Amino acid sequence: MGNGRIEREKRVVRMMIELYCRHKLHLKEMPEEYVRLCDYASLRLSRCRYGEKKRACRRCTTHCYAPAQREMIRRVMRWAGPRMMLYAPLAALRHWLGR
Repeated sequence: MGNGRIEREKRVVRMMIELYCRHKLHLKEMPEEYVRLCDYASLRLSRCRYGEKKRACRRCTTHCYAPAQREMIRRVMRWAGPRMMLYAPLAALRHWLGR
């Protein structure tokens, strides 16, 4: 299951959070709140009711993130998403085509 859609999504979310912390916040390591966000996102992906057939979270009819975490991940994705083509083009392309 290491190559399934959920596992790929977990890796992409982690890359985006790391990118955000490194380049937007100018930190070498993720602060504790972003480590918790990454763990939270991973947990939510693991428990996704749609499993391997899931759509992009923003297009999902069932929002499973708590409001605070949803706003935080939205901020990260909004900043990191466009930059993924520069820093991780293959992962970004796979993520985009997987929709």
